[in-house]
Amino acid sequence: MVASEEPIATPSRLKPVLVVLWLLLISAPILESDTYRYAALLLIGTTFVWCRPNLWLLRRDWLANACVAWGAYALLRFLFGLIVYGEKGASDWLYAFPLFFPAVGIALYSSRKHIETVFAIYFPIALAALLISTDYRLILAGDDRISPLFHNNLIHGAIGCGFLMIGAFYWLLHAWETGKLARRSGSWIFAVATLIIALSLFNIYGSKAKGVWLSLVLVGPLMLASLLLYANRRRAALVGAVVVALLVAALFVGGDDIWRFAGPTYEATARIETEISAHGMWNAVVAAIASKDTPESMSERLQLWANASEVIAQAPLFGAGNHWLTLWQSTTYASVPYTLLHNGYFEMLVRHGLFGLIVFAILATGMYSRVFAAWRARLISLSTLLAYTMVTLFFLGTILSNSNNRLAIGESFFFVFSAVAFACGIMLKKGEMRQDTGMVSGDQKAA
Repeated sequence: MVASEEPIATPSRLKPVLVVLWLLLISAPILESDTYRYAALLLIGTTFVWCRPNLWLLRRDWLANACVAWGAYALLRFLFGLIVYGEKGASDWLYAFPLFFPAVGIALYSSRKHIETVFAIYFPIALAALLISTDYRLILAGDDRISPLFHNNLIHGAIGCGFLMIGAFYWLLHAWETGKLARRSGSWIFAVATLIIALSLFNIYGSKAKGVWLSLVLVGPLMLASLLLYANRRRAALVGAVVVALLVAALFVGGDDIWRFAGPTYEATARIETEISAHGMWNAVVAAIASKDTPESMSERLQLWANASEVIAQAPLFGAGNHWLTLWQSTTYASVPYTLLHNGYFEMLVRHGLFGLIVFAILATGMYSRVFAAWRARLISLSTLLAYTMVTLFFLGTILSNSNNRLAIGESFFFVFSAVAFACGIMLKKGEMRQDTGMVSGDQKAA
């Protein structure tokens, strides 16, 4: 092991700075802004100044090199299209962000001892934001859609509530898993987390964001089932049963209102499925767009996806790059008033094709495998792994009907997703090195 690979700790006087920067990096679920970008750069800069040797911790790491290679490719392709053809696309430069992922991971590893403090501050702030922003009267009336938290769009706010709900759920379970909930000071964690979960679900219901509802329908049962992975399964099953009973009661009270907003979309989807078997995909989509029975928001999404499929068909392997917006002008429904595709997978395919989608799938799989390996090595808690898993599944579900991956809430998610993976990778690497040199104590092995 060379000297440059020996990690160093951040000075204690930097703790307030690091805590604030991490709070800003994960602020997007509460407040939609570009703050997370500046926080990420400042975290990288702080690590460079105070913990420069740590920047070598990912040297010769294939995943870090793959992120840098992809980021360089995406940036050079964007610049080529901009300079040579004058095509700037629409936020296409964002796909170069993986350039920064390894460095943010090193920043997280360097400041990992302060993360519990970050969450101890973050969740009370989130609760305060929910208490202030929740429009209780309108939600209970059920007639209008509300925009939760502080976002530019009610769907973004609902997704933010989903992130907060999942995060608070596993923050609470982490306190249970580590014994903090049994202490006298644990009561405030229980109170804060429970209120966040309740208010987040209340706001998601009030937002009438059907894509978020669908994502929660997929992830919610998995969250409840994950309770059975904990040691005290009887108590976990009791908690899960209480939650299910409360949800059933809520559905009984608000079921008619939910169906009033989601029913037309469900029925239109069922008609499309019937049309596909009879007349093929394209004809079924065209018929649904033309039908007066298709909700307007669904019709617009179908037009966007039809246009996207036409653009993808012209460059399926590597995408159209910055040129995709020019191709968009000749699509069947070019008059639709948006170019935000409302589908994160189409966003990738029109720009970078199947190649880009495969690369991102490989990167994501590699990152998740490191977090899972860190849990197997008992370097992180089960609650941390489950939170990482459920937030990811929830996000992947939301981008089926929204372009959250090119918005603040999605971009900050990718920073955190990759930072956790690279920090876990470094911890695993350190453990392997110490075991090779016989430097692991009995306590360290059990940690």
